[in-house]
Amino acid sequence: MPDEDHILIAGGGRVGRRVAKRFADRGKSVTVIEKNPDGIGDEETEFEVITGDGTRPSVLDAALRPETSTIGALTNREDTNLAVCLVAKQIDQELRTVARIEDECGDEYADFVDQVFFPERASIKAAVNALSGSNIRTLEDVTGDLEILDIQVGYDAPVKGEELSAIDFPEGAQVISRTNGHVAAQADEKLVGGRRYLVAADSHVVNDVIDLFRGEPE
Repeated sequence: MPDEDHILIAGGGRVGRRVAKRFADRGKSVTVIEKNPDGIGDEETEFEVITGDGTRPSVLDAALRPETSTIGALTNREDTNLAVCLVAKQIDQELRTVARIEDECGDEYADFVDQVFFPERASIKAAVNALSGSNIRTLEDVTGDLEILDIQVGYDAPVKGEELSAIDFPEGAQVISRTNGHVAAQADEKLVGGRRYLVAADSHVVNDVIDLFRGEPE
């Protein structure tokens, strides 16, 4: 994802709200499109809410920003979600689209969206992973606010080639091990570009950790 990226979510129901909040807790800029936003409480002010129908090109186009990288269609209707993704691709082919699909045969829609998310098979963290892309993954069986990230070191990342003891990680973040989990990370270990590591991080510093590991987007 590019720096200062923006995530757009169509559908402000239980799934959409929880996914939006998860990204907002990471410090991401998030907008939710919802036809009936009355169910979104005043306390959920971490993300922007737009009233409207996400299948309408005018509504979708108005909600998109130059820095929008991903749109997640997370309403409880798969036909609506597919329509949102198809309209989004017509507006901007570079947008990454994720559709919530209830049908067990929903894999057949993979040709029309970049990724399919099945809420009945997966957790909210799985939806966050679907929207985040392949280089960053939160382990889904970890509960609470602490997140365990399976994250790849970018080849232009600030931490590439640095010893762990020399890296200024934000408070509340710690490298645990390489992803294979065989050996705990040592203070003198150098982080290697392209290698994946497990990192424990409080939710409010996850975005800072991602920036350190990601480097400049290609």
